[in-house]
Amino acid sequence: MKSYAMIVLFLLCGIFISPAVDGNSKPFGLWIECEGHYSTLNTRASILAMIEDAATMGVTDLFIQVHRGNRAWFDSSYADTTPYKTIMEKENIDPVRFTIDRAKERGMRVHLWLNCFRVLRNLESPIVQQLGTKIFTRDGKKRLILDYPKEDLPDGGYWLDAGDLQVQEYLVNLMTEAIQKYPDCAGLHLDYVRYPYRVPFYPGSQWAGGHGFGYGIDSVNRFEQATGLNPFTMELNRENAQKWDSWRRDQVTEFVQKIAKVCNDRNKTISTAAICWADRAYLSAFQDWRRWMEDGTVSFVASMNYTTDRRFARYLSREAIASKANSKAYIGFGAYMLTDQPENMAAQIDDALQLGADGIVIFSYDAIKKYPAIMKVIADKAR
Repeated sequence: MKSYAMIVLFLLCGIFISPAVDGNSKPFGLWIECEGHYSTLNTRASILAMIEDAATMGVTDLFIQVHRGNRAWFDSSYADTTPYKTIMEKENIDPVRFTIDRAKERGMRVHLWLNCFRVLRNLESPIVQQLGTKIFTRDGKKRLILDYPKEDLPDGGYWLDAGDLQVQEYLVNLMTEAIQKYPDCAGLHLDYVRYPYRVPFYPGSQWAGGHGFGYGIDSVNRFEQATGLNPFTMELNRENAQKWDSWRRDQVTEFVQKIAKVCNDRNKTISTAAICWADRAYLSAFQDWRRWMEDGTVSFVASMNYTTDRRFARYLSREAIASKANSKAYIGFGAYMLTDQPENMAAQIDDALQLGADGIVIFSYDAIKKYPAIMKVIADKAR
């Protein structure tokens, strides 16, 4: 009888003190931007307010942005630590440590969100100072991305070349450092893990007329050594174009595999934010996230399904969910586009869950903070 009572007491305690994730079969995540209108990670008060809001909504996973434009919100030996040092000086907190600790108290996991190959327009960044401008990507006409006018820059910034092995090594070291400093984080979340592409976009080098990117000095040299072909001078027939496109795609995949090893060795998740149009991601950005899911390279992919068109959102969600294979498919929704359409957002989330999404992620906390109707939608769907 005594043993039975102890079991009942244990179960009841588990009900009341276990993390929120234990009672929720579908994780609900929130992207937390390091910069923006609220700069959430910059003060103790704003972090606490975010944690409270997230807990009220039933959020299970926080994706906190700790590396952007080669600037770090943690004490890094590689990136520019000005943001971290400023917060330490003004608030006397390590913002990442403080967020993880407060989130754990409320039963939430914290993923470290790091931007990879886009460095905004930060030419003073440590990686540029250390490795020089040769690490930036070029287009098919040998034009360095630094030479583009601001209005023509893809995604508004400069891009490192994903096929440069020095760039990869630098970023692997930086991400290894981050996960070592915060061993109780849930894992690493990679963003901008691809090549840039222009609009209108082109389905591969055979059709791009030199407008595509990924022609970095190191990558071109290694491709020529491996194949005997130079992407600038070779005949752009179907076979050669496919070899070059596959090469660029493989550079991104091999980088993700390196980060996956860092995470797997520490029993942590690795996830990526992905372009929701799978074919465009594959053909134009050389981001083969479907392969990463098929091979089980990543724990999950968060497809950035940002649209006001419910039917289109359902099509995109279906594509990601059908591709999950040996990984999980999370669907990311752009709440910033739906702040005046809470019913639409609720419908898009319902559609994704009914189709079999393994989780939901909302972009972003900044976008929803002042919109109680959107926050209520999340609270309703997350519980």
